Amino acid sequence: MASGYSSKSIGVEIQKKVATKLASKKVVRHIIDDDVGQLLDKLYLIASKEMDSKHADKLVRDLIKIIIKLGILYRNNRFNDEELLIGENMRKRLRKIALTVISFHEVDFTYDQAFLSKDVVDLGGELHKIVARHLTTKSHNRIDNFIGFFSNGAMLDKVFLPGGQYHGDLQNISQSFSSAVEKEW
Repeated sequence: MASGYSSKSIGVEIQKKVATKLASKKVVRHIIDDDVGQLLDKLYLIASKEMDSKHADKLVRDLIKIIIKLGILYRNNRFNDEELLIGENMRKRLRKIALTVISFHEVDFTYDQAFLSKDVVDLGGELHKIVARHLTTKSHNRIDNFIGFFSNGAMLDKVFLPGGQYHGDLQNISQSFSSAVEKEW
């Protein structure tokens, strides 16, 4: 066997490539559970109102590709102890973001754009750290794409402010987050 050769490493690389090619919403339904799928559909709905459908599709596909790649890396024990700790912090931050979105919906006048935007940006920083050794610049650009969109203050205002253009969709988004939060994270 040649030095540096690892069948397992090659297998993981192939899985990541296949995941990138299969990241359509129809295929993802078989990989991601219904609650997360519904949440992704709701996020796509908002994105498609904010931009043309081609860019909205790319945004959600970028998010799906990163989710799948993280899953592949985790299942194949590719993360070191430091990265696992970052992953645990990401899990906690995602739960906090979900609960924040639910709270903003359920409790009037609690929306804080800067707070939510900062949490989403911080999540992006953690994503970059956890995949730094594993994924390409292209994947980092994907992270920047969806984090940039979901942390955009003007877009958040359209969803969370009572007169916001997409405020009517907030109940559905909140319900999707509620369903996801009810499961063990």
